[in-house]
Amino acid sequence: MGELVLIDNPLAKYYLSVLRDKNTTPRSYRDAVRKLGFIVGYEVSRRLKWGRLFVETGLAKAEGVYPSRPVYIIGVLGASIPMMHGIWDALPWAGLGLVGARRRIVDGELEVEIFYERIATDLAFYTTIVVDPTLASGKTMTKVVELVSERGGRDIIAATILASKRGLEYFWSKHPGVPVYAVEVDPLLDHRFFIVPGIGDAGDRSLTPDYVTKY
Repeated sequence: MGELVLIDNPLAKYYLSVLRDKNTTPRSYRDAVRKLGFIVGYEVSRRLKWGRLFVETGLAKAEGVYPSRPVYIIGVLGASIPMMHGIWDALPWAGLGLVGARRRIVDGELEVEIFYERIATDLAFYTTIVVDPTLASGKTMTKVVELVSERGGRDIIAATILASKRGLEYFWSKHPGVPVYAVEVDPLLDHRFFIVPGIGDAGDRSLTPDYVTKY
């Protein structure tokens, strides 16, 4: 098994409860995902490389810190858009890359294909944070981390909101050295490879417009 960092924080659990509620509107859903992205980014910051410096306060010198290694966030379109914005809010100096992945079920097995990517050509000098709000089968996260590794990435972190036990097992069978940050782990996947009890389809629920009845 690889390293799992569970974010045991009541505020994070509250926003997860908002996501689990089937009656949560798209606007409230993506707002909760973005807030959880910030919380996940805050927790991931403990793992980043920091240097020490001194700053002038106007009265004296004070010791502080600065990010000593560049950070690169990679989001999986489109479900990750609110979450990566939240992480970017927490780590605003980071670079940003995008990956498009397509899922399809063939003879009862899930296949994942990367059909689009806009990421740096050399990730050797970055701490790379791969973002997907759900780690269900683990195959999408696995594919993206493989791409990061091909670009020279070595210091890689997987960031999600909700993972499945099966997805974690699959992911770590391929990338045992990559830590996973998550708010919760659910026990099951259904026949469509969605997490149960889960948070629904994060892409559809985040990106669907609200119905506006009056202004």
